[in-house]
Amino acid sequence: MTDPSLSLQTLIGDLLAADPKITGHVDPVNIRAGAIRPDNLPAIVLAPARVAFLGHASGGHVVAEVRMMLHLWAVEDGSTVAQAVAGAAMLALMDAPRSDGFAIDDWQRPELVWMRDPAPERSYTHGTIALRAVLRWRAE
Repeated sequence: MTDPSLSLQTLIGDLLAADPKITGHVDPVNIRAGAIRPDNLPAIVLAPARVAFLGHASGGHVVAEVRMMLHLWAVEDGSTVAQAVAGAAMLALMDAPRSDGFAIDDWQRPELVWMRDPAPERSYTHGTIALRAVLRWRAE
């Protein structure tokens, strides 16, 4: 593995897609990686991560800090769908997920910010969850 962000992104996407409190509102197909506003709502979009390599560790390991943003999108119709999805996602990501192939040495609890869609003609609710982790893996 040379870039741990893809493995972490997959791990988080799979974790969210397996949570019935989330999939009760969001079709697992709408939990995906990407960098654009989704067409189908509600949705969770895992944006490309920012990776900072921190250096080498013992045993031939590499250490990197990964920062990732999850974008929650829902129609702003007075319902509580967006808040329910955000609450479930925050709880699911409270502690570091179990990883395979790399270690999560540090996990920062998620942070949530709400905003309106920047396109005023749309009535979307947009929440952003910030994640930060320090990963360690054996260099190949």
